[in-house]
Amino acid sequence: MLGLCIGVITASLLSLFLPIVPPFFSIFFVILFLLAFVRRRSQLILPLLGAASFLASLSWQYQHYQTGQNAMLEMAGSPVLVVINSPPKEYPDYTQLSATVLNGPAKGFRLTLRWQHPPALAIGQHWRLRLQLKPVHGHANPGGFNTETYAYVNGVVASGQVERGPHILLQQQHSIRQQIVSQVEQAIMPYRTAPLLKALAVGERDFSDELWQGAQHSGLGHLLAISGLHIGLVFGWALWLGGWSKGLIAIGRQQQLVLILALACALLYAWLASFAIPTLRASVALIILVICRSQLATIPLSRFWLLLVALLLLLQPFWVLSASFWLSVLAVAIIFTAMWRYPLTGYHWRARLRWFLTFHLLLSLLMTLFGIMLFGGFSPLMLLSNLLFVPWCSLVAIPLLLISVFLTVLGLDASWLWPLTDKAFMPLLWWLERSAELPVWWSLSEVSGFAVALMAALLLVLLVFFRKAALILLPVCLLLLSDSALQPRHWQLHLLDSGQRQLLLLQHGRRALLYDLAPARASQDIAEHRLKPVLRQLGVRQLDYVLFRQQRTERSRHWTLLKNYQGAQQSLTLFSQQSSTDGCEQLPAVYQDVQLEVLMPTVADSCIVRITIGPWRVLLPGKIDPVTEHALINLNSDITADVLILANNGSASVNSLALLQRVQPALALNAAAFMNGYQHPANAVQQRLALLRVPLLNTADYGAISIEFSQQKLQVSSWRRQRLPFWLEKPPAIAETLATTR
Repeated sequence: MLGLCIGVITASLLSLFLPIVPPFFSIFFVILFLLAFVRRRSQLILPLLGAASFLASLSWQYQHYQTGQNAMLEMAGSPVLVVINSPPKEYPDYTQLSATVLNGPAKGFRLTLRWQHPPALAIGQHWRLRLQLKPVHGHANPGGFNTETYAYVNGVVASGQVERGPHILLQQQHSIRQQIVSQVEQAIMPYRTAPLLKALAVGERDFSDELWQGAQHSGLGHLLAISGLHIGLVFGWALWLGGWSKGLIAIGRQQQLVLILALACALLYAWLASFAIPTLRASVALIILVICRSQLATIPLSRFWLLLVALLLLLQPFWVLSASFWLSVLAVAIIFTAMWRYPLTGYHWRARLRWFLTFHLLLSLLMTLFGIMLFGGFSPLMLLSNLLFVPWCSLVAIPLLLISVFLTVLGLDASWLWPLTDKAFMPLLWWLERSAELPVWWSLSEVSGFAVALMAALLLVLLVFFRKAALILLPVCLLLLSDSALQPRHWQLHLLDSGQRQLLLLQHGRRALLYDLAPARASQDIAEHRLKPVLRQLGVRQLDYVLFRQQRTERSRHWTLLKNYQGAQQSLTLFSQQSSTDGCEQLPAVYQDVQLEVLMPTVADSCIVRITIGPWRVLLPGKIDPVTEHALINLNSDITADVLILANNGSASVNSLALLQRVQPALALNAAAFMNGYQHPANAVQQRLALLRVPLLNTADYGAISIEFSQQKLQVSSWRRQRLPFWLEKPPAIAETLATTR
């Protein structure tokens, strides 16, 4: 059994680096071939069988997903029966909703839909809709959300919009859970802590941007979502209360009954959270624990952990793509290791306090290393935040909340208890609001993930054999990592993956210049959810200049320049609300040690900029028309550049062969949306570049594209090529460096 579990876990990690998911039947032929070489080493048979089991499960579920996705994409124009499974999110121009397919080969899979001007929508509604769908494809930016892996983990096979036409509401189902959610929402409405109460009572997080940022900066995101910590807490409290019944009630198999009742309470809480994925993992762990304890079987903590992780990965192999899965199971591994290496040796309050602080320090610091490996940074507030609020919420706030919910659902008077619950969560709310205002996220994007993983493995080995040395080296490792984030870097240019929009960031250390070419029909000048994570991940604290196209009237746009824009303090939602009279001609000639040339300052809707960084030049034509392009060629004697950002998202009306020949680029970059209706970049532009043997990188294929400038070379990197798993990200190969000829 131990060998099987090790084989499953090892294969799951190695699967992240596979170029493709192997076909189902080929797995068994490969295993049979390998078994012929290990028949004399029986200890390798079980790990190979475990690895084969995981790969077979992954291959089968991957093919099942692909079948469902192809079926949905082939149903263009055909009616689809769906049920809304989560609260719709309303935006000014549309409503976004998640729905589950009820008919056809894709039955049971989910869709992410946009519906313009819909009727009243609610959870449980069954609709007959006509949909326009496309494969799930998200933006790939530093610090951004990985839409593709989310789709595999949650069974989302396609995204799209509801077409115009007759839409039929078939029925409305009001589930018991939704009735409970409505009761809880009505009870918590008067209180400031209502978002926290709702998140921890029924698992629905309607947080403001400030609360989301506070959760990230404080390192308390795990506490604000119903997860294994909360399910285990309910199980532990129920088990503790059941222990008091032993002296009052004497029945047969009382211990087994108490275990089953505690498990039922935990499963009820998981059901109230709509059986979200973290609660499912915790439920499986508790079921294994209850089965072992009911049978009076003892299992070592290490084998229990291996069995749990292997079973979870066999049941749902796509969980290997989830960062939250690995954070959860690694947290459990650290807890088990700490309980083994640092047992509680005394029951005096000083011994208990010393054990608690040691345990908390070890868990927080090791989880910080894993967080750096998975998210590229960490918050130094994490240690203090968890030290203060995990015990407080576990022992006081969450029990009060659960009792309040229990009384409310039973129809009893809980009006006296809800104010007390609100006061119990007020310190947490205050801490989150203060944390949101502090620039405490330390980005370590320049640190190799392999180096961090190697460091974490070394510390775990030290923990097993030299426990005192591990406690000393943990903070030293974090100091070394944070120091690496403060080292000076080369100039970098980032072309972000932002659809039909050019968003360029010229970065040097913590300062940057932003160039934003908004599309003609943009309802806002910048998307906070897209740019803000990028700035945080790259460690940019200040935008010295923001150059963007501002909409003055319904049809008129003009380039506007903002200076000293504090991205960490001001909202990034609408640049158009910022008052400024400066245009692009007010750009400085020299920004730090970079030269900025505005080649066409007199054209109101065009801002053509050339950036010179050492021996390298980058040309940004921006939004131009054929007349402006012709003037650019004729009025400037020198417009050469090593890197060209295609104008108008790669439109064929511009980017003429004459312009390309005058610029003589060594590399062309383009920003365009995936499967966009304009078919950008145009085939004619691609043919012109191919004729001149200029490689073209498009954000729809490569995600965010970064160029690091040095005196000798340009180092080009694609964010989509850096993400795991490799079998999911398949952009064409690119030349990583370009040697200078200067």
